[in-house]
Amino acid sequence: MVGNYMRLDEEYCLSEYVDLGRLGDNEKVHIVRNQVNGVIGVRKYVALDLEEIYLFLKENPNAYIPKIYECIQTDTNLIVIEEYLSGKNLEEMLKEKNFSEKDAADIIICLCNALYPLHHAKMPVICRDLKAENVILTNEGEVKLVDFDIARIYQPGKSKDTVMMGTQGYAAPEQFGFGQTDARTDIYAMGVLLNYMLVREFPMEKLTEGKFRTIVLKCIKINPEDRYQNVDELKADICNAAEIPCSSMDSDKNKFYCAQSCKKDQAGEIPFYKIPGFRTGKVWKMIVAVIGYALTTVTAWSLEAHDANGKLLPQSKLTLERLVVWLSQIVFIFFVCDYMGMRRNIPVVNSKNRFVRLIGYAAAEFIFLFAAAAICAILEAILF
Repeated sequence: MVGNYMRLDEEYCLSEYVDLGRLGDNEKVHIVRNQVNGVIGVRKYVALDLEEIYLFLKENPNAYIPKIYECIQTDTNLIVIEEYLSGKNLEEMLKEKNFSEKDAADIIICLCNALYPLHHAKMPVICRDLKAENVILTNEGEVKLVDFDIARIYQPGKSKDTVMMGTQGYAAPEQFGFGQTDARTDIYAMGVLLNYMLVREFPMEKLTEGKFRTIVLKCIKINPEDRYQNVDELKADICNAAEIPCSSMDSDKNKFYCAQSCKKDQAGEIPFYKIPGFRTGKVWKMIVAVIGYALTTVTAWSLEAHDANGKLLPQSKLTLERLVVWLSQIVFIFFVCDYMGMRRNIPVVNSKNRFVRLIGYAAAEFIFLFAAAAICAILEAILF
């Protein structure tokens, strides 16, 4: 896909990255590692007309947007290498937990912080695809806005966009040819997202009844002139409604509030005694967990082992080996279920590709069993 358009220095730059495999189902998006500094990134191919936007993101780092490491033009497309984020998108998180009004407010505040420098740039950048799938909650408790592949530069004086794009449900009317998109288009999407976080439905299906109802309604007005005119206005009302002391527009301060909220379920604030199967309190999960733990225990403690001469091991050694194997399998279960964030920074077991994940889990099981065998050998040498 790389044509003759690239300069030698750009080709050399790309050669520093080794491909680690496809990310998800998109063959144009791969995980890569920089062989010089070891940094993990995501390489993707996007349309040439996005060069101005990605160069802006690269030259103007934003704490709420993935870092852009490389942005290289070829004769057919644009190669972008950006920061790899370990975490889950908002859509995935909403399937696992209910968001409180405070949670939702924190996330919208972070998105306002993300969009502020874009909307206030000399040539304003409009995201146009702000939705739950494009908001990542990282394992470090950060909120990141991703995917600017249909973003555009605002052009004063134009009556409407050249190309109509957007995601149904989140897209404002002007994205369907009724006017040019601007900052208020992203504000419309944030109103939809706020409602979606609170009631799991779009405003046209069900409107939140809480303190954010009027804010959502103002965000999604048909006429952009009736909406919040900028993210500052929206952020101020969100802070007032949520009683968050963010009258200052200090983005680092507001990021702290959001990070505290997002860390609760992602970075170890679930009590350690809530082991896999018992974290949500759902009866069916607890029943399955009890059965699973019981089968693991019965299997481990039924193992028979023999020495080099084929004789059954003495009871003391056999008990030790059964105990170590049982513990290794319990730890493996905890690893698979991401207990206390055990596997969150390991890309292969977090891949969207099921086959890649299975390979990762199989490799992990081999490692745990190998470790169990090594521990048994060491303990037997010491104790017996």
